[in-house]
Amino acid sequence: MQLLTLPKLAAQSGWPESRIRRMVARQQLAHIRVNGRLLLPQTAIEDYVAQNFVDPNAADPPQGEGK
Repeated sequence: MQLLTLPKLAAQSGWPESRIRRMVARQQLAHIRVNGRLLLPQTAIEDYVAQNFVDPNAADPPQGEGK
């Protein structure tokens, strides 16, 4: 597993550092602190998106359909 600092993950993902920092504070992204340094898996953003992705095919059918 490749671990990145917050600035490197932000540069790689294109997401602002502030957003990533908030998500870490809310424990929405996998991370670890080593000697006070915040490290995140290289795939932290991809993993978050995959876990929170809404599949439109899995949604309930619209009202009036399927009856």
